[in-house]
Amino acid sequence: MSSYHLPIVVLGALAFATGSLAQPPQPASRLQVQVGGGGLVTPDFLGSAGSRVRVLPYLSVSYDDLVSATVDDGIALNLYRSGDFTFGPTVRFSFGQEENDSRDLRGLGDVDISIEPGAFAEYSRGPFSARIEASHDVAGGHGGGILELDAAVTLPIAQTRSGPVLLSARPNASFVTAKVNRAFFGVDATQAFASGLPAYRPGGGLQEFGVNVTAIAPVGRRTTVVGLLGYGRLIGDAADSPRVRLRGSPDQFTAGVFVAYALF
Repeated sequence: MSSYHLPIVVLGALAFATGSLAQPPQPASRLQVQVGGGGLVTPDFLGSAGSRVRVLPYLSVSYDDLVSATVDDGIALNLYRSGDFTFGPTVRFSFGQEENDSRDLRGLGDVDISIEPGAFAEYSRGPFSARIEASHDVAGGHGGGILELDAAVTLPIAQTRSGPVLLSARPNASFVTAKVNRAFFGVDATQAFASGLPAYRPGGGLQEFGVNVTAIAPVGRRTTVVGLLGYGRLIGDAADSPRVRLRGSPDQFTAGVFVAYALF
């Protein structure tokens, strides 16, 4: 399992990019498949002051603008669409956290994988979009609920022979229940003894806010190159955790480059 639950808005930007640009001009099938990969610099874990480079695959499958699935964003069904508004159910996956991934996590235990069914609502018009998504773990990983707010403004900044180069700015915020914060930022009595950190029992609320900037450039008819820069700031009970105050940082930076290729 990964030691860091990647912010949805970061790799969600990649899903947006490939869905927008890495498509054949006249697809022969209502089924669309994109594959690719890239490198992403992320914190070692959520709240870490250190970082690492991760090589990650990318896979996106959609059918007739009704069902979409990606490695990072899970599965979404566009159940209802009216004008600029879309609503539907989702299922997402969080790969948890392992204490062996960082010496700063030693003694704090693992957070198992989470399966998070939920629902989303999205408004999109012209260069602007906004999305709200709520989900809850049913697999016993973090065991809590998450509410995510995400907006984007996307504008063309250049033109190539393959199409426009787009720049997207995406502010975002995450609200969580106490169970989520306790899984990733809490320190119970056993963990305090094993790790040397003081005991800490956080509540829920606003966990993180930030902004991500994405540059999206088509290369040929089927290939898209995506550059990502992201900043997130832990806040509230998450930022007050001794995991963050004594061993980490509330400032979370992400950067990466991905390439996606549309098979059909």
